Amino acid sequence: MTARSGRNIIETIKDVGIIRKQYGITVREAMSLDVVDRLKVVGGSSGLERVIKLVNVIEVPDIMDWLIEGEFLLTTGYSFREYPDLMETLIPRMSQAQGAGLAIKTKRYLDEIPAEIIKSADRYNIPLLEVPFDLSFSEIIAPILGVVFNKQNKILQKLERAHKILMDLALNGSPLEELCKETGKLISKPVAIVDREGSLIVNEDCPDRDTFELFFSGDKAVLLQEKLLLGNIKEVRYALDDIADSGKPLTVTAIRIPIIAAKYEYGYMVALANTPVYEPDILTMERAATIAALEFTKHKAIFEIEKSYYNDFLEILLSSDFEDREEIIRRGRNFNIDLEAPTAVVLINDSSFNELEEIQDYMSMGGTRSKEDLLKGINRFLRQQGEANLIAGIKGNNIAIIIGSTAKDPVALKETVNSLVQYLRESASPRMKINVGVGRANNDIRLVSRSYEDAREALKIAQLSDAAQVVFFDDLGFYKILSEKNRGELELFVNGLLQPVFDYDRNKKGELIKTLETYYETNRNLKLTSTKLYTHYNTVLYRIKKIEELTGISLDNPEHALNLEIAVNILKLFRNSSA
Repeated sequence: MTARSGRNIIETIKDVGIIRKQYGITVREAMSLDVVDRLKVVGGSSGLERVIKLVNVIEVPDIMDWLIEGEFLLTTGYSFREYPDLMETLIPRMSQAQGAGLAIKTKRYLDEIPAEIIKSADRYNIPLLEVPFDLSFSEIIAPILGVVFNKQNKILQKLERAHKILMDLALNGSPLEELCKETGKLISKPVAIVDREGSLIVNEDCPDRDTFELFFSGDKAVLLQEKLLLGNIKEVRYALDDIADSGKPLTVTAIRIPIIAAKYEYGYMVALANTPVYEPDILTMERAATIAALEFTKHKAIFEIEKSYYNDFLEILLSSDFEDREEIIRRGRNFNIDLEAPTAVVLINDSSFNELEEIQDYMSMGGTRSKEDLLKGINRFLRQQGEANLIAGIKGNNIAIIIGSTAKDPVALKETVNSLVQYLRESASPRMKINVGVGRANNDIRLVSRSYEDAREALKIAQLSDAAQVVFFDDLGFYKILSEKNRGELELFVNGLLQPVFDYDRNKKGELIKTLETYYETNRNLKLTSTKLYTHYNTVLYRIKKIEELTGISLDNPEHALNLEIAVNILKLFRNSSA
């Protein structure tokens, strides 16, 4: 970071009021120094906390063009005598430039400080001090700048020490938890990292770990306030519903710095602002965030290499393109999967990402969303399970998983798949729409390709539905026939049979479709249908006759009845109650 960019951060942060002091000394503190304590406050006493960063002497009017922030001005008043207009404009211009204060020596050019200047100082909260006639400006400047330079030197030493500690962590490849711990020590505030998936990274010994987990794990906290400091660095304030029944929400204020490398946002670093935040804290955190970005980049590079190895091996298994079965089994053990056990293929697709609008919306936030995000979620699930026997990779637009089990047990397979899908849905974006197709388990790894084809057929059926779902090939029944058709063709088939019924229900607010679905669910039992619908038997009989009348179909005709039942089942698959 350049000196200029560091100065910009300091100046911007001051504007939002999260930092109590700058690199300097307040006017009140300066007046406690030897010699300087002889100065007398005659106006603008409410501005005594303004910070002095440098001292200057003005005796010419063009100084007005060079006023800067934190400047403490000394004058004999000569310019006021020669240029009376200067008295009216100096204080307002100092306020605009965020000056520190003004000290005037009397008895030489001014017998006393003019009342209009005192009034202006009070109005703009600019400290106005009177300098004794026998006191030289150098006697005032020396002690003030001595303290300012000493503070700035200490800050530079602190930043240099922080830089060394953080660079050592980077060079030694220390984990992110250690980076949070050391950064917290350097700025005397608890620090944590929240990654792209929303996972919290914090040192186990952090005394504020519970606070981080409350406010930064998941999406329970509500953002109350957000102030931009510089670029993407923000001061944020979050709230949670009261868990202590005191009637007031829990709140926390924090500094949040994004962790970015090559325009890819990996997450953000956050520090609890439970004490005043100073300039070096921000600069240290920004440096730490850069090191975190390097660590995330390294993890991403490792992930890409591992993904390539997994994808290559997965491609061999899914295509059954191998000759030496034992060699493939041995290689499987390197990937922590037992290929001698029954195996099944699972295909996962996030259909929300297939929409162009969703892609553009995501890309506008930076980074690359995706199948990789799903794959990372699966890897996290694996780490949590410990004993999960599966291998995952990217296959076209889908995530392909080969799951092994100790027995050819469809119940165990369903439990594993359902647990995985539930985990992905809970940890993913609410917009994500995960469809899953699961093939049959086989004892021979040469039949993995057959399970893959099963999973593809099951995924096609899952994607026909309006709602995200998991479909097992073993449960498809007659739906296996539908996998060869696209949704448009199936809708034409359904509408060709049931359109008059849809129109009747819409116009008459009827329940013919609901009655027909229940009729087939009860194996065409009219009495049981009326019971399930809480409707009189004769009403159900009337509705069935009405359906036959509207469609021109006789339910006594086996072929007609089968077509109608297929249409109803397709309709249920679509999760629709209308065309």
